[in-house]
Amino acid sequence: MKMARLLWWGCIFSLGLVPPDTYKPQVNTLSAPDTVWLKQFIAQKASHLLPYTQKAADYHLQIIYTQVNRDAKNRPILKHYALRLDTNEYFYPASLVKLPLAALALEEVNRLRRLGITEKNLLLLDRGEKGCLRDAPTEKYSIEEAILRQMVFSDNPTFDYFYALITPWQATQMLWERGYRSVFFGHRLGRSCSSSENRCVEGVRFLSPEGKLLHRMVPRCADSLPPHPYAGHPYLLDAQGNSLSLKDAHQMLISLIFPIAVSRRQRFQMRSEDYALLRRYLSMYPSETGLSHVYPPNLYHDAVRKYFLLGASDTARLPERIRIFNKVGMAYGYLVDCAYIVDYEVGVEFFVSAVLRVDSPVPGPSAAGYNWSKGLYFFRELGWALYRYETTRKRPRHPDLSSLKYVYKHR
Repeated sequence: MKMARLLWWGCIFSLGLVPPDTYKPQVNTLSAPDTVWLKQFIAQKASHLLPYTQKAADYHLQIIYTQVNRDAKNRPILKHYALRLDTNEYFYPASLVKLPLAALALEEVNRLRRLGITEKNLLLLDRGEKGCLRDAPTEKYSIEEAILRQMVFSDNPTFDYFYALITPWQATQMLWERGYRSVFFGHRLGRSCSSSENRCVEGVRFLSPEGKLLHRMVPRCADSLPPHPYAGHPYLLDAQGNSLSLKDAHQMLISLIFPIAVSRRQRFQMRSEDYALLRRYLSMYPSETGLSHVYPPNLYHDAVRKYFLLGASDTARLPERIRIFNKVGMAYGYLVDCAYIVDYEVGVEFFVSAVLRVDSPVPGPSAAGYNWSKGLYFFRELGWALYRYETTRKRPRHPDLSSLKYVYKHR
């Protein structure tokens, strides 16, 4: 298995799917970010957020902000800042785990292209004989549509297709090998399953648009999952709870926006078209998908999955020149957003990620009862404070952001 994976990586590199250019793109690293500047910045430029930062431990607050400058070849040079960044503190990532699994699904498609399979082919899960596996969804989705639904709407049922396609134990191991050691996939998001059921995955069928069977993966089970990186942590409510640290999620987003800015080891092995597909859906609004008949606009308005700048408000709207490429999570009181924000006209670009926990009188996964507005206010205001700073920050060169512009419809 290890030799096969090495051969696969060798093929990927020989095909030129990973940018061959190498250079030192970071002023500092995420392992050693500036831990002073953000605290001072909030005190001086966003003092209305001090009630959050002064009780950062109570809010389980973590923030990462990454400045982006460009060299003479328009390549990104990154500088990282952090506040209370702690990869040893567990938080429930909720839908944030959809981001790496979607990228791994595109990698899997590339492995299967020799069979004539693309991201356009349909996936169908084989139902099991009992329990949770018997309740597997019966709808057919292409890889691309499943990614669209998960990135734009944070759809849970389609996550279960990728859970079966990659398997949680393989996905965890693959990401560990790339240095993302906080990752753990232990349960589905589309339906509730027991611990033993979550260690089994359904068979997966790849179908042509006409319904012809192109390839089938058989059902699989693992006797056990890899050791949990947060085993015994007081915030870990389930021994098989999904996990993903803010640092690793932030690094993953950087790798998807700027593959050249991270080490080869940390990159996802995808074609340039795959990167473009994923970026487009990370930045797309619900009204641009043409799926209003599936996701009612009164519930899935354009800001619903945009916490920075928009605060998930159904009345908020950004000008066309500003785009947010992001993935969020919301459950058990935790709010998390990892975002790359650009203003094409002004030349602003930066990364910002944060996690914050709000209380509820009735703890649980449901959104009911939590003071989400208190957390969303923080995300909105922090986003605008950093954006305003970025519009005044002197850059050595104006960035060319044309490669990050995509065509959207229906809005």
